[in-house]
Amino acid sequence: MGSRQSTTPHEPERRKPDPGPYSGPIPVVPSKELAPGPPVVRAVRWPSVSEIAWGLASDRIAIMLFVALIVMTMLAAGPLHPVDNLLNELPRPYWETLREPLIFWPDNVASRYVALPVLGVTTLQLAYWHRSWRPIILGAGGVFGMMSLVSVMKLMFNRGHAKYYDPDFFAGAGNVAFPSGHGANAILIYGLVLFLIIRFGAARPHIIRRLAYCIVGIALLQSTVSIYLHFHWFTDLVAGMIAGGFALRLTIRLDRMIPHGHTVQWWPWYGRETETAS
Repeated sequence: MGSRQSTTPHEPERRKPDPGPYSGPIPVVPSKELAPGPPVVRAVRWPSVSEIAWGLASDRIAIMLFVALIVMTMLAAGPLHPVDNLLNELPRPYWETLREPLIFWPDNVASRYVALPVLGVTTLQLAYWHRSWRPIILGAGGVFGMMSLVSVMKLMFNRGHAKYYDPDFFAGAGNVAFPSGHGANAILIYGLVLFLIIRFGAARPHIIRRLAYCIVGIALLQSTVSIYLHFHWFTDLVAGMIAGGFALRLTIRLDRMIPHGHTVQWWPWYGRETETAS
């Protein structure tokens, strides 16, 4: 008995569809690897001075830190004098033994002589990796803003050092204890290092957490050593850390207002395309 066809006379014969232009495998054509060169960046509009000023002034966290700095300044002028005097008059055990080692080692951890080289190496390395001026701009701008703020406050309030046992403001020229520059450095400079590492993805999350803990440890160590050595009042250190946090927040806000990718085209050092041997 012969085989019978499954199609009826009225049913059209089914046939396999013709292959389309992209139905087959896409061939991979090896191409010459390109060396890094100046990127093509579209024209962008930079924010005006008024837009930058409004952007910085309208940041909520910056406003909160600024208010906290004003409140701490008012408290340091009088209401917290008992706390300052209490901590300043506590007994210092092992004073003769620990004084010089503390001055030359822990007290310098948050000094500009130590913190600025750390920030400089970080900004230059990230700038070279990403071929961008952004890390350098943020690093220089943040430090300049913090130093300007702290310097103006020091010259304005003229608070005497803790070694004189007089926490009053306006003690005359040469008294520049309030706010603490070391406290501001611990938050602004090391905080800026951490922000740049996060901003450019230069470390894993668990490393970032450990770096944040290190910054907290540096701030606490600096405060303890400064109080022990009679370098600063307690309120000097708190106000300095708030000032450093305020400057850090403004720097982060400024980073968000810089057009993305625009600073890359300023980078002058690019590799040339390697010549292949014939």
